[in-house]
Amino acid sequence: MVAFAASPAAGAPPRAQLQNFDCQRALDPSSRAVSVDAVMRPLPGTEKLQMQFTLLERAGGSTNVQTVVRAGDLGVWISPDDPPTLGQRPGDVWKLNKLVLNLDAPATYRFRVAYRWIGAHGHVIGLATRLSAVCYQRELRPDLLVKSISVSSVAGHPLKDLYTAVIANRGATGAGPFEVLFTPGDDSAPKTHTVAFLGAYQGRRETFVGPLCDAASPPAVTVDAASQVDDDNRANNTLIAVCPTPPAP
Repeated sequence: MVAFAASPAAGAPPRAQLQNFDCQRALDPSSRAVSVDAVMRPLPGTEKLQMQFTLLERAGGSTNVQTVVRAGDLGVWISPDDPPTLGQRPGDVWKLNKLVLNLDAPATYRFRVAYRWIGAHGHVIGLATRLSAVCYQRELRPDLLVKSISVSSVAGHPLKDLYTAVIANRGATGAGPFEVLFTPGDDSAPKTHTVAFLGAYQGRRETFVGPLCDAASPPAVTVDAASQVDDDNRANNTLIAVCPTPPAP
């Protein structure tokens, strides 16, 4: 019969516990990390100790579906290898650190650690599960985008239009320098403006004089055209102008 690991006597250390939980947040995704120390002590009759680390993830908001992270030896039962007999003496303690890097954001992470005590003839004599605290990984990178483009006439230049692009950074970190590229709809040469810096959650206007807006081939504006910024989302970096409806004859 398999038993759940009973609570130790008063004053005795727990047979299964988690310690030193750490949530490392970073701008660089490869430096985002979560770690925990799992501690295990033997039950009477133990011949082998085993642990299994599972990392649970909720992408975005906390109401999203929880998934299991697949990486390395996550989800695999692990036993001590130095020495392999660890756990056969009553005073043995097995402490194992688990570190997972390169976490997505925004997301929340939590370890679920399963403990298994193996007795004679490979029989499971005890089971336990512990949950860690929650690690919230916030997306810290800039998110540059073109929010809108307005088109207006240029006084004294009937064959020209003025294009005013509103660009923004809705990320948590400022960005710069980067280029803003204006691509005319005709065969004329593109134009670029350099933005020295755009702070977090800030916006600004960039204006370009170009050909008359042609709905068949409208101009476009691209922010960070040369990919100078580690941008969180490049899908919103380009916007095509919507040409005004010409007056009725």
